[in-house]
Amino acid sequence: MADLILTGASRGIGAALARALTERGTEQLFLVARDAVRLEALARPSGGRAVVVPGDLSTLQGARELGARLAGLVAPGATLVHNAGLWPAKRALTEDGLETAFVVNHLAPLVMQRPLLDTGLVRRILVVSAGLLVKGRFDAARTPTGRDFSGVRTYCTTKLCLALAMRDVAAERPEVDVAVLHPGVVRTDLGARPGPVGWLLKWVKRSWESPEVCGERLARVLDRERWSAPGEARWYFEETAQPWPPNTEDAATRQAVRDTTARLLAHA
Repeated sequence: MADLILTGASRGIGAALARALTERGTEQLFLVARDAVRLEALARPSGGRAVVVPGDLSTLQGARELGARLAGLVAPGATLVHNAGLWPAKRALTEDGLETAFVVNHLAPLVMQRPLLDTGLVRRILVVSAGLLVKGRFDAARTPTGRDFSGVRTYCTTKLCLALAMRDVAAERPEVDVAVLHPGVVRTDLGARPGPVGWLLKWVKRSWESPEVCGERLARVLDRERWSAPGEARWYFEETAQPWPPNTEDAATRQAVRDTTARLLAHA
């Protein structure tokens, strides 16, 4: 397998996928996350095949720097897995004045991948998304700054935004194989909350599948020769391609996300 970049690699699904890929003998695995210590521990058993690349996707500047750094490391033909994600409990703004999850889950991946695409280094992009994007509702005037913030809906909407943007990327770059995937209902600390709500969520998650099961499934998806037809990005529910959810086909929503994203990234 060619070089592979994995964001959000320090814990949960990302860490499990990293271990699964190491066992499969990925040529070179670039592990990306903010927690360099966790990444180093994860890379140690790989026999030198895993490269630690600390990076911060919580700001547009951090995403720019990370993309430039990766463009100097990977070989042509690489696969990029967008796995990093944030499910915030409360509204917070980045240094750019944008809602944090809107940056981490949507804008930052687009900024980070830009130099990799412009130099032809990436051949495939897999987005680890969420089935909850079906609950997303984008408001161009409010969503970017979190004025419509919700402890659940914001996560759904930001996942929807990146899915729509990646469909545009696939159309603009038919040479790149793009897929967006619901990974399953997985027991991770994503969306963890303090207090009674947090304890209840932990109890519910006990019956969910482990990150290791999900990691093996994603590794099988990555083993496939191709995911989507040129110029398209397909939607996968776990390992099965399915029709895109109805809200992703709404023309007005797609155009609003497209226009807002272009405006916010015009000088990024």
